[in-house]
Amino acid sequence: YYDANLEKNALLIRTDSALGSGKQLFVYFYGQDEFMVGGIVIRFGKTLEYRLWVCSTFYTVFPTTPSTATKKLWIITIDRTAGVRLIVHCNGEEVLNTVISAKTCNWRNWNHWTKDIEKILFRSSWDTASEYYKLQPLPSKVTHIWCKYDGMYLSGYSRGVHNYSSLSQAETQCSTRNDCGGITYEPKSGRYTLRRGTD
Repeated sequence: YYDANLEKNALLIRTDSALGSGKQLFVYFYGQDEFMVGGIVIRFGKTLEYRLWVCSTFYTVFPTTPSTATKKLWIITIDRTAGVRLIVHCNGEEVLNTVISAKTCNWRNWNHWTKDIEKILFRSSWDTASEYYKLQPLPSKVTHIWCKYDGMYLSGYSRGVHNYSSLSQAETQCSTRNDCGGITYEPKSGRYTLRRGTD
């Protein structure tokens, strides 16, 4: 087991595996007293698929196709702003943003995910893709007062990843950037985008 408080840190994992190799990234999440909270498996088959341990009993294709580069940096974060949300980035792009709940899980003990994650475990017999991991502290939470203006938008996108499926994640990301002046909802894509403009 490795100490890894995912309530305060993002988990970064590096892989160097090709599609079709059959390798997989497999990491368990544990709470106090080494109680299993959940985990994630990423399988390098013909396509990249994932499975959430203690949530789903089957593999699912990522909603956003991850980078085709063989070398990948995965960033896994837990967002508890509203319920439990697992967010995965691959090479700087958000590829998964999903709520973990009774509606999205078919594992009866899914609510283990509601417990704090304090340790991780890579089981070498199953985890054949992970080459390196580290923890990255999450930005300190800053209280912001958000105002909503209907029928308006802000110009220009923030640098880097700038679109998110949830408003709460967009607000969190915007709060940590110097070039983010606000958020615009784009009806065609159903995404919340970080914008440079302020009026």
